[in-house]
Amino acid sequence: MLLVKTYLDKSKIHGLGVFAGEFIPKGGKIWVFAEGFDRAYSPKEFKKLPKAAQDFIRRYGYQINGEIMLTVDHDCYTNHSDKANTVYRDGFMVARRNIAKGEEITNDYRDFDRMFCAGFLRKKPK
Repeated sequence: MLLVKTYLDKSKIHGLGVFAGEFIPKGGKIWVFAEGFDRAYSPKEFKKLPKAAQDFIRRYGYQINGEIMLTVDHDCYTNHSDKANTVYRDGFMVARRNIAKGEEITNDYRDFDRMFCAGFLRKKPK
């Protein structure tokens, strides 16, 4: 669940992106998994889903600590960047540096999801 104000807009990276609706200071908490709002699947549960559901989750979800996450807010539109302005730390996505209001919020998918997104990134994991 996103913990800051955000909005969707056209991204220079890919399609739509998530943009900061407010200034976010370095170290500021941006996202946390919220039980009952976000959804986590074990690999076993994921494999039991219909192919269409698996395809959707592969596009909009990601893995953290072995579970496959699907968020229901703007977070699912967060794009990858090799120079991401966020980092996953202690269960939170936090600002790696100050993020200006109106700036796209990005993740380096390899920081937390090395295998699930490997085909998308077409790169070797870090």
